Amino acid sequence: MLRRIAVRDLVIATMLVGAVIVWAGTTGSELTSANAQKEETTFGDLTADALCSAAGTTVAFVPAVTFKSGTIATGDVTVEQVSALLTQPTEDWAVVKLTGAQLGRALERSVSRAPMPNAGFLQVSGITLTYNPNNPRDSRIVSLTVSGREVSAATGYEVAMPLSLAKGGSGYFQIFGEDDIVRTGEDQMAALIVRYVDARDSVNYTGQGRIVVGE
Repeated sequence: MLRRIAVRDLVIATMLVGAVIVWAGTTGSELTSANAQKEETTFGDLTADALCSAAGTTVAFVPAVTFKSGTIATGDVTVEQVSALLTQPTEDWAVVKLTGAQLGRALERSVSRAPMPNAGFLQVSGITLTYNPNNPRDSRIVSLTVSGREVSAATGYEVAMPLSLAKGGSGYFQIFGEDDIVRTGEDQMAALIVRYVDARDSVNYTGQGRIVVGE
């Protein structure tokens, strides 16, 4: 018989493979990673928020290449479901120190191919941006704030992200890389997401307007 346990008991669960379902809390809305290559997604929002929480930052980036397309229905959230939506569920994370100018360049790269799919499209936390896909390349972002404040080009921002991105993956080596890493963590992507949900018992993501198409 299958037995449900909370993610806080994950170590025990690993010794009982096939005998348990590791439960991480619930979601009050469908979580989807579909279209993560060209727009904000609910599972992308959750992943970025969980990264911020694990790393102790106010900003996080998660590239679309991190995700497999799929959904988690309203109700229970399990480790298995979360892992199924990640290309590398055991990947570690890092924190990169970026200037506001670098932050803007990274986000310009993120939306550079919109509305076409882009494996480097960034799901975000702590950021609200509006962009116009009809503007010339490198001038598509028309509004960019962190924690509600306009980004300053000279200000430093700590940004949590999957380790592969922190090393310059998905073409971001043109903007930042290993030399910009200020710390790393051992929490793996799937684990930090389910711990985030478990700590709150329930989450609700309905599309929070972090990435907005405007004029």
